[in-house]
Amino acid sequence: MNRIYFSKPSYNYGELGKRDIKEVAKEFEAVLIKQILKEAYRPILKNKSFYQRVSYDMLLENLSMQLAKAGGIGIAKFILEKYEKAEKTYEDNDLRKLVEDMIRSAGLPSWIRKIPEVESGYDPNAVSHKGAAGLWQLMPETARGLGLRVDEEVDERFDPVKSTRAALEYIKTLYERLKDWRLVLIAYNWGIGNLMRAGTENVLKDPSLLPEETRNYLNKILGMVKLSTLDDRY
Repeated sequence: MNRIYFSKPSYNYGELGKRDIKEVAKEFEAVLIKQILKEAYRPILKNKSFYQRVSYDMLLENLSMQLAKAGGIGIAKFILEKYEKAEKTYEDNDLRKLVEDMIRSAGLPSWIRKIPEVESGYDPNAVSHKGAAGLWQLMPETARGLGLRVDEEVDERFDPVKSTRAALEYIKTLYERLKDWRLVLIAYNWGIGNLMRAGTENVLKDPSLLPEETRNYLNKILGMVKLSTLDDRY
């Protein structure tokens, strides 16, 4: 059984970490494809001259890189998918930890972290069809009222730190006014103006007064957090 010998990479592992992962993956696959092609061509090249073997080697080098860039045999794609998935997981975990730390520093209940879970799925670039944006899905008018810059040049709703700080201040303000976390959640999603016009006691007694979107939102949050854990004190 013939063995395949892989050529030594032209870069060291220290330099590898500084390079673009997509290019590295393509080069890695190109090396594998070249070695496979060399094995396939070995019987043909066995009796060829040195110059003919060099010429074939150059041809296979070029062909293998072209095949890798065109999609190759799927190894580069597999590497990239694994890398991108891991990278997203790390970023997502870092973002969640950032939000949890800021909630703790603000003295708010830990379950508040579920709000961006439902609002945006912890995607800082999320935008709704109504124009809400960012982790906390703030509307432009609400964001400006909280001190965030929202204009054609800058939209701080997409800034995880600034938007989280603003959203937590807003949630605090809502609680100080409403004294009930269910009402806070309703006001956050539906708008404090809409809630006050409908009547706080009315919506608690008859949830059908709420829009379907807000009812679904409230049910999702309460499905993640037991009603008994909505501590009125913070």
